[in-house]
Amino acid sequence: MKKVLLFLIDSMMPDVLINCMKKDKAPAFQFLYQHGQLIPDCVTVFPTMTASIDCSLITGEYPDRHKVPGLIWYDPAERKMVNYINGAWPILSMGLVQCVRNAIYDMNERHLSKEVRTIHEELEEMGYTSGSINVIAHRGLVRHKVHLPFVVNAVTGFSMNEMVSGPTIFSMGTLVKPAIFREVPWNWSQSFASSLGINDSYAIDVLIEIVRSGRQPDFTLVYLPDNDHMVHKSPHLAEEHLAAVDKQLVRFLQTFDSWEQALEKNVIILVSDHGQTVIGSTEQHDIDLDHLLSPFAIHRLESAHVQGDELVICNNERMAYLYPLRDELLPQVIQAVSMDRRIDLIAWKEREWVKVMRGGENGVLSFRRGGSLRDCYGNSWTVDGEGEVLDLHRSDTGVVFFDAYPDAFSRLYGALFSQDVPSIVITAAPGYEFKSKNMPTHLGGGSHGSLHKQDSLIPLLIAGSKRPFPQPARLVDIKSYVMAELAARTVLA
Repeated sequence: MKKVLLFLIDSMMPDVLINCMKKDKAPAFQFLYQHGQLIPDCVTVFPTMTASIDCSLITGEYPDRHKVPGLIWYDPAERKMVNYINGAWPILSMGLVQCVRNAIYDMNERHLSKEVRTIHEELEEMGYTSGSINVIAHRGLVRHKVHLPFVVNAVTGFSMNEMVSGPTIFSMGTLVKPAIFREVPWNWSQSFASSLGINDSYAIDVLIEIVRSGRQPDFTLVYLPDNDHMVHKSPHLAEEHLAAVDKQLVRFLQTFDSWEQALEKNVIILVSDHGQTVIGSTEQHDIDLDHLLSPFAIHRLESAHVQGDELVICNNERMAYLYPLRDELLPQVIQAVSMDRRIDLIAWKEREWVKVMRGGENGVLSFRRGGSLRDCYGNSWTVDGEGEVLDLHRSDTGVVFFDAYPDAFSRLYGALFSQDVPSIVITAAPGYEFKSKNMPTHLGGGSHGSLHKQDSLIPLLIAGSKRPFPQPARLVDIKSYVMAELAARTVLA
């Protein structure tokens, strides 16, 4: 029976992929494209940040169901901000212990809802084997020991001895090593300077050893992060950065007697988590939220408590969650951000409704689940107000299509209803990014997080399967596609 391999390539963008193949910079991508199906406009999850997207990928659900709101968010039960390790200064401000615990343990063991099942859990309950390499969201049925570096262990007071859950074959850099016949021989990709193996080279090393061991799972999810890091720094070199990813895929394909044999043994799926938008180079392209919201008592990262604070800002680059800590503050915060035209969208919830407006404009669009209006993904809605706010279009049959903000209803609803607390979602206009104390910014570089199509449309490439992927395509549908692929091949076997 064929195995299924899913490569998650961070910040891979459709136009960059197509240009790379046209210019013969990407032989592995070109080979897979010639033997498969390319969908250049698959829609990812919102916020367009890796943490919430990874959770959607493995559960097939939006954040309103899996309950991981973003990369950075506020936990009202704990009265603390959650940071899945984004930026050195936030980590220093919030504390290494808290951030390491958030990323390694809490996301999978506490934050990811028990009401949803991951692909690893479902497949292994059905008798398949499952694997995960370097993916931050990895909840499964098997408990694994985490091996923190001595320095990190010492800083955390040797307090992190918990096991983490994952699939049968699970690798998380050098922190969790897979149970195969031999470890990957040491090289610099496993060093502290190379993120302890959370990089493309080590992920491919592990995958190659898993295949050679004869213990390749029926399904394996592999995360390749390097492209994202490089595009953040130099988006004008995006094709060269993706060509470097292609070299790692070539290295994997050469494990087989031929590249054709790789497809005889595997269905290979490649997908991105989000795109990136180039940020302008002047200070005006940083939207300073601390300044914009200075009338409010803003919670500081270095403070462990929120007593006396009025507002928590959770900055996710080109998107931010704003949490008013008293109900009467919500309209005041909306008013404070509504006049800045650099802010693209402002959204909040009122009971079952989502309200949306544009920065610098007065029109409001309201929508809620259920009703007579259907969108192009088959979902039903009730809509009131100005459709121009979300660039809505209707076909002759009345079906709603989206342009600038793909799958806008489900994605905004998913973000706002991921928590049962008052919150405001704001997104930056193309070319702009949010700035707040200690958070990383990318003037002149690439950034993401918003609902806009530049951040939201991703390529999906499938090779080795005769099963077409349903369109219009969404990242949340990949889980069901993989499970159907394995089920069909089991029947044939």
